[in-house]
Amino acid sequence: MKIAIIGAGLAGLSCALTLEKNGQKADIFEQRKEIGLGYDIAELMTPILHAPIEDAVKFFSETYDIHLKPASNVQKIYVHSENESAYVEGKIGFSNMRGKYKESYEKQLADQLEHSKIHYDSHATYETISKEYPHVVVATGDPRDTQEIQPFDVAFPSAFAGAIVKGDFVRTEVHTWFNNNLAPKGMGYLIPHSTTEATLVSVYPQYKDEWLQKRGEFWDALVKDASRILKQEIEITQSFTIDDYMIGKCRYPRIGNTFFAGNCVGAITPFLGFGQTGSILSGIYAAQDMCGLGDYETLCKPLLKDYDHSLVLRRTIEKLDNHQLDLVTKSLHNSVVRKVVTQPNMGVLKGLSYLLKPFTSK
Repeated sequence: MKIAIIGAGLAGLSCALTLEKNGQKADIFEQRKEIGLGYDIAELMTPILHAPIEDAVKFFSETYDIHLKPASNVQKIYVHSENESAYVEGKIGFSNMRGKYKESYEKQLADQLEHSKIHYDSHATYETISKEYPHVVVATGDPRDTQEIQPFDVAFPSAFAGAIVKGDFVRTEVHTWFNNNLAPKGMGYLIPHSTTEATLVSVYPQYKDEWLQKRGEFWDALVKDASRILKQEIEITQSFTIDDYMIGKCRYPRIGNTFFAGNCVGAITPFLGFGQTGSILSGIYAAQDMCGLGDYETLCKPLLKDYDHSLVLRRTIEKLDNHQLDLVTKSLHNSVVRKVVTQPNMGVLKGLSYLLKPFTSK
């Protein structure tokens, strides 16, 4: 079977790995000159987004023979609003690296390949590749590539400001900010890579041109608040900005023998904006379909359902002003609420949406 994968990200590489484990191989076309995103960043892989997978690292290892080494496990996540702070504790998930880091998930996946070839610095288009390869997986991470072939329903475009920062951090603790003065209708987060380095990011939807113009002001305010809360001066060592990062999902996961995976299918959950678990699963599912081990559209249904629940939750949070966000944050001191947030088998996305209803009813 002749298979082409466009994109050497999490979805494309996990697809190639699964193909190899079933006696197939693929040609992988990557437009960059090396594995990894064009910027360095830490992300959070959490069961909150993909119940009932409680431990994604264990799940991928034991179920699919795909092995990942996270940067750290996360045991506590702090939530900061304008005037309140709270935290939840438990098996929150794992932090992982993306980008040029040696231990990035992309590089870990690429190191496990044995037969599939990665063609770097390749700018071949879907149109040209599909003429040579009967089976094509579109996994570029850019929904605009999906839109050239079929409808991609965009929930919202996002604006990012982020940086690698130095300081004194607890590796197992993540900090999040829900404060419209720092990220309107969005969030900020700090994820440690080590005890001395972390990723700090502000991300929010581009609903107003004014918000994009004020991105620098929002970013400075987040850095100032992070320094205050962590009781130290945050030192920025490497920064980046991203505009028009589209969050959404495609209309059809498969058209003929073309499969859409990763962010090209809708693997990024709108609530927190992370998509590692969904991207890897979509790559695995595409490979399983090509190997006669399942139907891709059927396998993707739980992923797209997670996307829908996550979008409902995001729309709910977007309705909250800073006073309401303070009330939600304060509610996390309640032991019942904390249990709902940290128990993946309880359907956390649905549970959170239900808990937020009283704050949006007025």
